[in-house]
Amino acid sequence: MARDEVAGGDQARLTLVAAALRLVTISVVSGLLSGTLSVISGLQDHSLGVFAIGFGVFADVTGSATLIWRFRAERRSPVQSGAAEARAAVMVSIALAIVSLVLVIESAAALAAGSRPGTSVVTLAAAVVSLVVLTPLAYAKHRLGRRMGSRALQGDGTLSGIGAATSLFALAALVLYHALGWWWADRVAALIVAAVAATQAWRTVPKG
Repeated sequence: MARDEVAGGDQARLTLVAAALRLVTISVVSGLLSGTLSVISGLQDHSLGVFAIGFGVFADVTGSATLIWRFRAERRSPVQSGAAEARAAVMVSIALAIVSLVLVIESAAALAAGSRPGTSVVTLAAAVVSLVVLTPLAYAKHRLGRRMGSRALQGDGTLSGIGAATSLFALAALVLYHALGWWWADRVAALIVAAVAATQAWRTVPKG
């Protein structure tokens, strides 16, 4: 009976690992598409908020790609899952830290220069697409990460959440700029996201 319970537990874990692999693979594919669109349109329109979306999405792609390796490693050798989880958590925390650093530098430079964001249909579409794609991904990763006890997957969920939040902030900032002339709103929104990313980077790092 005990042996059957162990076998059942192993099978349940493998089912969760398979679900995690599907989720992070979807994240990589969708992220490459939406991230490229956001970076290109953000640079063309000088919209830091939309550029930040793309950069954050690429960081999410990096985290998800790391997790593909992490969960494949567990599927091959469940005994090594702890070591793979720790390494993946470190990689995700590094991605979060890089997002934070780049956003702070770019925001400070844009505020100092007083540059204004532009708006095009492509720019708005990039923000909307990222918001629609990343919001459910963030929720699913956090939920599954909690079930699996995976800090790395939860951290990757935060990367997706940061991308979704940046999309929302970018849309709001562009509206504020054109309605009220608040050119700095786009930059301040990016700084808020940078602070969230830095905090989560610290939380994701394996302790002890």
